[in-house]
Amino acid sequence: MNYYNYFTEIEELFVRRRGKHMYVSPMDWSLIATWRDSGVPLHVALRGIDIAMDTWHAKQRRASARLSTLFYCHDAVMAEYTRHLEAHLGGGHEEAPAGLEAQAEEKKTAESPDKNALLAFLEARIREIKAIRAKHYPSGESEEMERILFRLEEIRNTLAAEEQHELEALERDLGILDELLVENLKGKLAQEQMDQWEEEARKELKVYKKRLPKETYQKILANFLSGKIHRLFQVGELSLFHL
Repeated sequence: MNYYNYFTEIEELFVRRRGKHMYVSPMDWSLIATWRDSGVPLHVALRGIDIAMDTWHAKQRRASARLSTLFYCHDAVMAEYTRHLEAHLGGGHEEAPAGLEAQAEEKKTAESPDKNALLAFLEARIREIKAIRAKHYPSGESEEMERILFRLEEIRNTLAAEEQHELEALERDLGILDELLVENLKGKLAQEQMDQWEEEARKELKVYKKRLPKETYQKILANFLSGKIHRLFQVGELSLFHL
């Protein structure tokens, strides 16, 4: 999995292919996070978007017609991911990446985050969580936050002392901590706020709900709410995809 600019690579390709210089919505970012969580490699997601956009542009449409959401590409991305898995599980081999896929693979090799970038990322998240603790958690009410901070500092110290680091294991550890962080921060929100965000998400997803598997729908919804919580509390997601 490519941890370098997973989100921005996808966003930039979609914006360029749809011909409208407007960045994707928070709900689109939740969809990208769902692809990431499902294990869709960057080059596979880019290939699926290209296929979907080729189909879009091949159809006769008004000159003013523009896509407003990345959800149009979801079926193509997942179809390409299925093909990717079948090729590997079946002992076959995918065709060598070309064009954008080759570029993505080159970036994966040449621009993977080094130790200094990883340490700076962890330090920034630690500072943000300490600021949240100081602002929102009175003395004696931050036991869970203390555990999250302790584990993050432990990961940082271990990484600083190691010659090599395993990105996938690090991402798994950070993902667990991020889920704990989000769940803990939910307790600081009024139920009315959560209800408002859920209603907003359901309205945006209404058109696509019947086309999405229930598990995918719920994951997109969860990612949307998680993004709202991260932005409200001004803390970055604990994921290497956001380096």
